[in-house]
Amino acid sequence: MKIVRGIFLFINFVAIICAAIAFLGTNMSPEKILIPSYLELVLPVFVVANVLFVVFWLVFKKWYFLFSLVFLVLSYSSLKILFPVNINVKKKEVSENAFTMLSYNTWVLGRMKKHTAESPNQVVQYVLDCDADVICLQEFVVSENDDYLTHRDITSMLKKKYPYQHIYYKDQNKRRSLGIATFSKYPIINKQAIDYTSRQNSAIFSDIVVKKDTLRFINCHLESNRLTEKDKAMPLELRKNFDTESLSNVAIQLSRKLGVAYKTRAVQADIVAEVVSNSPYKTVVCGDFNDVPLSYAYTKVRGEQIDVFEELGFGFGSTFTESLYKFRIDYVFCNKNIIPLKFKIDKVKYSDHYPLLCTLEINNN
Repeated sequence: MKIVRGIFLFINFVAIICAAIAFLGTNMSPEKILIPSYLELVLPVFVVANVLFVVFWLVFKKWYFLFSLVFLVLSYSSLKILFPVNINVKKKEVSENAFTMLSYNTWVLGRMKKHTAESPNQVVQYVLDCDADVICLQEFVVSENDDYLTHRDITSMLKKKYPYQHIYYKDQNKRRSLGIATFSKYPIINKQAIDYTSRQNSAIFSDIVVKKDTLRFINCHLESNRLTEKDKAMPLELRKNFDTESLSNVAIQLSRKLGVAYKTRAVQADIVAEVVSNSPYKTVVCGDFNDVPLSYAYTKVRGEQIDVFEELGFGFGSTFTESLYKFRIDYVFCNKNIIPLKFKIDKVKYSDHYPLLCTLEINNN
């Protein structure tokens, strides 16, 4: 029994140490050290393990439960970001200072499918139907071929509802243009691209006069992990052929790609954070960060802003829709002078990301 107890105690300490190292990555740039970033991907596993160890040791009436319990209590402020529990959120009255917004990674704008009444592009139709006041789209991609969705198609369709448009193409060739876009019912008085190094990912900010106030909307698509379908399938293949060599090959292959992306995102996050801190207006930041809560990119860009999901959501709140890889990597942050009233991760599968819908209120007091 002593040997068995010692094994479980060892595993318990491993779960605590791994979670603690993952928490270090919150404020430690991946440019300096990558291990915390890798552990952040499986942080929920370590957290659940610690909860189970508290129960396990209590059942066997061992004081060892205190190790995990103390760790969880000390980590409370981080855990409520990772897994907010807002059960009885009081409905707040929507005032005249409120506005609605949508943030959506459109997965190459619904694969650039032509949108017609007879055969609608589901992503385009969703954007039109949601009727949000401000729409921020990532992976905004249009074709140069009239058989697919073109720039003229999408802008003309949205022009009536959204007369103010800010579209920035980061990567263009003879076949298609890829970028990011913000559409608004309210006047856009200033448009700028945020200059950071990336081949395809980009960010922009749009100063929009909402009601009687000017807000800076920062629409981000931080560096993608560039994992192919083959890469994503590699962990599943381990179940069929698990050995030390296979595990090592998978770890090396994935860490090579993820490591480059983490370092690139860190630099991009620093640049976006500077735009937020230098804003003369109240800010709303949204988009696909390609990184999990408590990551360096998340923490750096969020800064002192409110995470609307943490304020109003419940659970892990995954926004990436693939069956095996479910992560919260899409966010809406807002200035503390903007009040979150409603928030919804809409579980429609028109893209590989779920759209984020929210109602925000400008606090002018």
